[in-house]
Amino acid sequence: MNLTEIERHFLARLASEPWTSSPTFDHERVARLVELGLVEAEPLASGEVEYRITEAGRAAL
Repeated sequence: MNLTEIERHFLARLASEPWTSSPTFDHERVARLVELGLVEAEPLASGEVEYRITEAGRAAL
């Protein structure tokens, strides 16, 4: 699987802790990671989304 530099950076960031998006974050930037099962996305009541790396995502690093 070929990940872009931005995708690898995002996974590396999530490896240490989950991340909650700002309301203006462009979720399309990480949609492929979610589709591939490398990242989980949990919508929050505030309109933000919490992103967490999966075991598959850790293995991809």
